[in-house]
Amino acid sequence: MNNKTVVTSTIGYMCLALVGWMISVPNAGWYGATGHGMAMMFPLAVVLGVMGILAFQRGRTLDAIIFFGGAGLFWANHMLGMGAGEPGSYMGWYDFVWAAFFCWVWVGSFKAGMVRFLFLLGLWLTLLAQAIGSWGDMHWFMVLSGYLGLITSILAAIVSANEIIRHGLRGNPNDESSAA
Repeated sequence: MNNKTVVTSTIGYMCLALVGWMISVPNAGWYGATGHGMAMMFPLAVVLGVMGILAFQRGRTLDAIIFFGGAGLFWANHMLGMGAGEPGSYMGWYDFVWAAFFCWVWVGSFKAGMVRFLFLLGLWLTLLAQAIGSWGDMHWFMVLSGYLGLITSILAAIVSANEIIRHGLRGNPNDESSAA
């Protein structure tokens, strides 16, 4: 049973890391707007939804909530074109609502391990910085959200790597009967 939870966590957090990185790079000011982040959002939102269902079935409630939330956020951002044409004040409220959601998920993660805890902290602070930047049309907060998003994406990649590495270190990583 545990062997299957490794797959959901590894893939789910890597989806969050990949999309988070690609949409944070332009916000950090490293590149202008690119299409790769937008192109990745929809297919990885679908994968996150599937990983959310699998995590829920395996009793990994926190991961399921994170994956469902990420799927909703990425799917909506893809469908809206990252808010193209929306007033900044509306986008600020949109980002604030998502920040509030991930903030209360963060509060529920205090016993989930340090890296998940820091990932969720970074995620809601990234969205809060985006909200403030959109409300006040403050470029500095958008750059801050980009760098927070990059750090948060690294944390998601670490969670992903930890899951599969810890599983592999137990030995016989493909043998269902040896899963602890």
